[in-house]
Amino acid sequence: MALVPCPACNHPVSEQARACPSCGHPGSGERGGVARVLGNVAGTYISATSFASLVLGVVMFTGFSAIMITLILSHR
Repeated sequence: MALVPCPACNHPVSEQARACPSCGHPGSGERGGVARVLGNVAGTYISATSFASLVLGVVMFTGFSAIMITLILSHR
């Protein structure tokens, strides 16, 4: 298992890695699942940290919306 430079950011990445831990660029390993789908969206790649932040934001927005709707409907 050797380290090779990432073609996008030049960060050392394992040959078997699915994506670069620094920038999210798909690795030369098995390209499947979420990394491949997200990599094809608008020709960009999303890192795991960015994806986790996006999911957290959606969950927080949904929870806040549910609380606000409950408060509005309870005052009627």
